[in-house]
Amino acid sequence: MDDYTWRRRLAARRRRRRNERLFMLGVFVAVMTGLFLYFAVYTKTPEYAMRQMISAYREGDAETFRRHIDLNSITPKAYDDLTSDLFKYDTNLTDRERSLFENFYVLIRRQMCEGAVEVLNHYIDEREWILPGGILKGRQLGIDYDLLLDRSLIRHTALIDLEGVEHHGDEATASFSIVEEYSQAPFVLKVTLKDQANESFNIGGKEFDIFGRTFKFPGITFNLSGSDWKVVSVDNYREYLDAVSPILRKNLAEYIDATDEIVRRYNATFANAQDVFISLQRSPYGIMTTNQRTETAAFITDTVIAALEARQEELDQVPVPQGAQFLAGLRQESTRITIQAWQSYIKGITENSAADLDTAAGLHKQELVIDQRVEEIIHNSAVARNVPELP
Repeated sequence: MDDYTWRRRLAARRRRRRNERLFMLGVFVAVMTGLFLYFAVYTKTPEYAMRQMISAYREGDAETFRRHIDLNSITPKAYDDLTSDLFKYDTNLTDRERSLFENFYVLIRRQMCEGAVEVLNHYIDEREWILPGGILKGRQLGIDYDLLLDRSLIRHTALIDLEGVEHHGDEATASFSIVEEYSQAPFVLKVTLKDQANESFNIGGKEFDIFGRTFKFPGITFNLSGSDWKVVSVDNYREYLDAVSPILRKNLAEYIDATDEIVRRYNATFANAQDVFISLQRSPYGIMTTNQRTETAAFITDTVIAALEARQEELDQVPVPQGAQFLAGLRQESTRITIQAWQSYIKGITENSAADLDTAAGLHKQELVIDQRVEEIIHNSAVARNVPELP
């Protein structure tokens, strides 16, 4: 090999090694830049916060999920959206009563929102839906909170994925794909995010005029010193209710119509049974005789309970549209508790057991609450008939 050829090969080898070093340096710089952008920039963005929130929701990480949502800020506007037409379909109210109740719901806004936060916090922690306590327990405010939760759609709305995030200076708007599980109606829910650390930076996302044409460059919001991005409001919750509620109301109306004949027929049966039951307990001494107790127990078993079971069996044969699942479930629960109440009553009168009679009375109260809820659903009632006194 001559000297010229050797020098050319040596130069080529040096160039190859230099290129390899430059390539490795480029890879190193790219990796370090990527790591810097991820940890110093991306992890401070609302996109990252929302991805974390979705992962936490799916994995049951309550602490991380709660870190990215401000329930105290969300609930007031959501409450206003939910109650804006709450009385529109209530066939039991006059115009004056409707106005009275609308004003009443404004007065109890704070208590209702506090109850919603309590319910949502418990669900985030335990994945279990409860009803609030305190002043909202039962019907102290003339409100069935369970029915209100059902109308809010929150218990049967599934989060699918994050669609995207738009930046607006110190705020951002995130879009989530969701689906209402009863109707299977899809929807894109938009929420407003704020960096509550209040030290965010925004790059881009602005319009520029170049040669007479307007251009908008994509923007990104981040905070090098830390961020606290949280959902502070649901922007189109009312639109979601307007999109889904008519479907559910249609399903509900179809189911009510389909079961109307069954309910009317058995209501007549139970009305007659009530007259017989009252006559069986009449006694000149105010205390039922042993024979009366035996006859009453047999009548309850053979007529009342048998009719309850027969009615529920007929109701179960009727196809239940998805939007009527809540009502169908309440009817099943009412039948179950009513039968238990009568069985406890039978045991109480045949065995002279005060404890069983108390159990029967307690179960009967539960049944009355459920039956009232059923009637409110059927008549589109929003509240009890009388506005209670605020404590």
